[in-house]
Amino acid sequence: MLPSVLFPQPYVVELSKLRQQLDEAHLAWATEWKRQQLEFELENIRFIHDPDWNRRLFSLQAAHDGKTWFWGAVHVVAGWGVMSI
Repeated sequence: MLPSVLFPQPYVVELSKLRQQLDEAHLAWATEWKRQQLEFELENIRFIHDPDWNRRLFSLQAAHDGKTWFWGAVHVVAGWGVMSI
């Protein structure tokens, strides 16, 4: 009677059943996920080159380079703000 109190067997059986159910659920999920991925297609998207990309007022490239009057002024104001700190 003492060994059955120290080492209860039903817990081991229940744990293996739960593990089996978890493995079955994961396999079902993985199979469904792979099936859905086959339906997904990425289109080949091509963008037209814009020769004036660096001269656009609100383009990120112009903000980086500061070639327009707007971004040049922003750089000056930001520089003064940093210097005042």
